[in-house]
Amino acid sequence: MQLKKILSCTAGIGSAIGVSHLRMENTDDHCHECDQALVGAVKLGIIAWEKAEPEAIGTADVARERGHSAVVFELDDVRCDPSPGGAVASVQGTPLSEFDVILCRCDLSTPPWTEKIQQLLLLNGEPGVIVLDPLDVHIRAASKRAMLQQLTLHGIPVPPTKECRSAADVRAALDAWGQVVVKPALGYRGLDVERILEGPTTAALQLIDALLERHGTLLCQPYLEHTGDYRVLIIGSKVSSSMRFDTAADGDWKPFSGDLADDPVSSAFVEPPDELTSLALRAAKAADLTIAGVDIIMTEASLTVIEVNPVPGWAAWTPELARVPNGQLVDFAESQANAQGGVGATSAQRWR
Repeated sequence: MQLKKILSCTAGIGSAIGVSHLRMENTDDHCHECDQALVGAVKLGIIAWEKAEPEAIGTADVARERGHSAVVFELDDVRCDPSPGGAVASVQGTPLSEFDVILCRCDLSTPPWTEKIQQLLLLNGEPGVIVLDPLDVHIRAASKRAMLQQLTLHGIPVPPTKECRSAADVRAALDAWGQVVVKPALGYRGLDVERILEGPTTAALQLIDALLERHGTLLCQPYLEHTGDYRVLIIGSKVSSSMRFDTAADGDWKPFSGDLADDPVSSAFVEPPDELTSLALRAAKAADLTIAGVDIIMTEASLTVIEVNPVPGWAAWTPELARVPNGQLVDFAESQANAQGGVGATSAQRWR
């Protein structure tokens, strides 16, 4: 099956991509009948996590192949410009009002937070421009504290979490749980996420002091023994893919080591069981995210959601495999623009 056919008939890709090794040559069996819908040329803006981000660039490439306009930019490219009526928002010199959809893949885990929030406020202030996902949703998901609170309110199983602002707070968590994981309240890719299995030892206290000095606030959770980490990619209301990271070994207890130079631990695409799929979809919905990476661990007792990421990544995938979520993102942007009726009507392939 040709790749362009896969991308134009993606109704079944959500299940097909979850199969081991994706088995893309067999995705005909998973495709529903494609139909025609009225979708015009969409002007798509994509906020990149960083310069030359592969996911943003790949999505833009697919959009252009379909006849859309696509601009990849960073938050620093968002400006407040003068207008005859006062002030307008622009992206790389183009008025924001000219865009139909903005895909928000921005990094809120690093400073300057105040400036980033102001730039996001500009992007979210233009009537008729769809932002996926909007400011309040993106910020709440990026904040691990607010994200865990939101999941708890919706009955999603997450680890008990204690906010720690001092070594004494962490000591109290160790007294209560014995073995703990500490992590920054804002962070990504496992950076400064540490496991303390014996404590409070001198080495553990030194580590805690260093992390507190660096971040100010830490989140502390009981360490849950588990046999694997799962990342479920959600696009729209569909499961795009499911990956299992081999974190059963003592030295590989988290998917990413915390060293930016390291690759993730060994992983494989898997066909998710219904329980995993259902929990991932519920978690994304609870977080109000339409694009999400849901991290779930499987313990002996149950499945537990560790976090829901608003900026999931697939840069480590092969270019061919990466085109599938890239295409699904464009599908979703098209559907949102079409639903709002903000684009001209031309014939294009759509999926149900």
